[in-house]
Amino acid sequence: MSAPAVFRPSLVSWNLTRMCNLRCPHCYLSAGKKGGDELSTGECLALLDEMRDLGTEMVILTGGEPLLRKDVYDLARRAAELGLWVVMGTNGVLLDERVARTMVDCGVKGVGISIDSIDPQKHDRFRGGPDSWRYSVRALEIAKAHGLEVLVQTTVMDWNRDELPQLIDFARRKGAWSFNLYFLVQTGRGQRLNDLDAAATETILGQLVEVQERMRPMLVRAKCAPHFKRIAYQRGAQGLESGGCMAGTQYCRITPEGDVTPCPYMDVKAGNVRQAGGFAAVWKASPVLAELRDLGRLTGRCGACELKEMCGGCRCRAQAAFGDYLAEDPACTYQPTGEPLAVGEVRWDAAARARLERIPIAFIRRKVEQGIEAYARRRGLSVIDEAVMEAGLQGHGRGPFGRPSAS
Repeated sequence: MSAPAVFRPSLVSWNLTRMCNLRCPHCYLSAGKKGGDELSTGECLALLDEMRDLGTEMVILTGGEPLLRKDVYDLARRAAELGLWVVMGTNGVLLDERVARTMVDCGVKGVGISIDSIDPQKHDRFRGGPDSWRYSVRALEIAKAHGLEVLVQTTVMDWNRDELPQLIDFARRKGAWSFNLYFLVQTGRGQRLNDLDAAATETILGQLVEVQERMRPMLVRAKCAPHFKRIAYQRGAQGLESGGCMAGTQYCRITPEGDVTPCPYMDVKAGNVRQAGGFAAVWKASPVLAELRDLGRLTGRCGACELKEMCGGCRCRAQAAFGDYLAEDPACTYQPTGEPLAVGEVRWDAAARARLERIPIAFIRRKVEQGIEAYARRRGLSVIDEAVMEAGLQGHGRGPFGRPSAS
């Protein structure tokens, strides 16, 4: 497997505002009050045009709390009109029947809702708002009833790690499309929190690999932990939907003020969309992004690792721990062997290739392609036909927002 020759911002996470109605202790944006120089509606609409021109396929409208921004529906509608898949990341407190109807009318495809405990009191204490658990669960149910796909987002820490099996089961029973488990990165307000150690992270990722098959068609995915893919590979699981850090290669974050960073948890400025040449100039010419696109620049264990093209380590975690986004990932326990992976040639027959091309979002299509090729190589197969493809896809459920994966 090799890095894509052409880099485009297929997925953009856009912090529309710093305003928030909660005060979560792990917030990477330190959200609360509105910033002084947030992008105007006109600037945001122009930026969406730039995203479309650069090949963006999916945009996550988040905050802060995006529903506190008055023009959020205008922006969602414009993004959908441009052909982007629109997801809204919200704490769910403000999501009622009217909001859900408006989201659907604007072309929003799904919502990510944060739920960090099955215990309402624990969740409310962590999120800093009374009744926030009740509102979030209500939002999940309302969104699902209106045909929006729901992603349940949980940040795992020492205090809630034992609840993960129950949280995953809760998400499945509520009809979530995906359960996304985030690992704390010590940035923003989260600098003051204690992270899980590498051994605990490894254990939890192993549990996620094991639980995926039982939870289908719901996806179970690890975020800010690209070594999930390494663990899945070692255990013979496909792990198609997760793994491989996309920061600066297929993914970036835009702040409320227009700063572009490689990912939301890496507060390293690659440029600003207000500068000459706009978003395109930043994406194409930023030295920061250029470094992240060259795996040969990685240092420490990540630089020496034979699995770096599959994983690459978490660049934001390296930055938070060492002040160097090219350093090794401190959350990974793996010791590189120094032996290159045996990479046999595989080819796709016409029917399997045509089926692959029906996956509507290119960066997801590429991940599926890489995963199936790895599946074939591990089994000594040189040709991928529809039967091999079907076997490689087992356990991975639906594609993005209800569309079938390569079917």
